[in-house]
This record gives sequence, structure tokens and C-alpha cells, in this order.
Amino acid sequence: MRNILIALIVLMNLQACNIVPKSVQYQKEEEGAIGSVDGVNLLVEEAQVMLSNLGYDTGNKDGRMGQATREAVKEFQESIGLKSTGYMDKLTWRAIEDMRRDIERSEMKEKYLVNVKSAYKEEILGPESKATVKEIQAALKSSGFDPGTVDGKMGPRTQQAVKEFQRAKGLKVDGKVGPKTWSELKKYAE
Repeated sequence: MRNILIALIVLMNLQACNIVPKSVQYQKEEEGAIGSVDGVNLLVEEAQVMLSNLGYDTGNKDGRMGQATREAVKEFQESIGLKSTGYMDKLTWRAIEDMRRDIERSEMKEKYLVNVKSAYKEEILGPESKATVKEIQAALKSSGFDPGTVDGKMGPRTQQAVKEFQRAKGLKVDGKVGPKTWSELKKYAE
């Protein structure tokens, strides 16, 4: 009877301890973050592409959580200071998503700046102008109109010099170097 009582006490204590292997815990966290990885998972594929773009070897980008992808996840986690488990928990997934968004923002900003510079050049120099701002500044300087430093920037001082040049040559005074202004100004280009 005493042995049965001891066995029951031990059994109750074991049940209360909730002994779960870490890998099972990590699998549950992963499933909660990105869903099942038993087959093809689009979020796994997205993570594979992103990790690959960041320089990690994920193997095939097929949406399957293979050994190479697990290793890439471990390396990524370690590189950003997370616990290196190889499982895609919420923190790991969030970090991958944040990096993806940062890259997209950076690419959008780059495209925006290119478009703004192009629009600025067209607005100030005119759509047909083949002249660069440095060429315009050099020609202004040669013609006796001070654009400031020849730095390739169409600042207020350069625009003022363009207006003064236009006024002196009887051109439309708008501060833009269109075909007529450039036609006159290029005579002073070196």
C-alpha cells in the first residue's frame, strides 16, 4: 500500500511538472507564428527568399522547411541577437518582415529620388536640354554672371545668375535653362 501511495505521489508530481521537450515547444511557437511547416508554406518561401537576399543559404526556395532553411534561420537569429533555435517564432518572423519592409522602403526612396531629380532637371533645364548644371554654371561664369561655386547644384545663386543672364540677353526671365537660353549660354561654354 505504501508503494502505491508513493507511486501516486510521484505520478502526480510528474504530471504537474509539465515536462515538454524544447523542440516541441519551438514547433508550437513556430506553428503559432507562421502556421504548419509539414508541407509547402508560402511564409516559409517568403522567409527563404528574404534570408537568401540577406546572404543566408536556405537551399531551395520551395516553401518547405528543410535542414538548410533551419540552419539559415539559426544563423539569422544569432546575427540579430535572438535565441538561435532554427525555428521561426514570432520574433524571428517579425525581424524578417521588418528587414523586408526596410529594403522596400529604401528601394522606393531611391526610385523617388531618381524621379525627383529627373523632374527637377526637366523643370529647371527644360525637357530638351542636354546641358548639365555644371556646364550651365561654367558658361554663366564665363559670360560674367556669378553662379557661385561650380558644384553641379542648381541653387538659388545659380538660378539668380540664369535670370540675370536672361534679362541681359532679352530672353524670357524664368530662371529655367530651356532651348533658347541654352542656345545663348552655350556660346560661353568652354
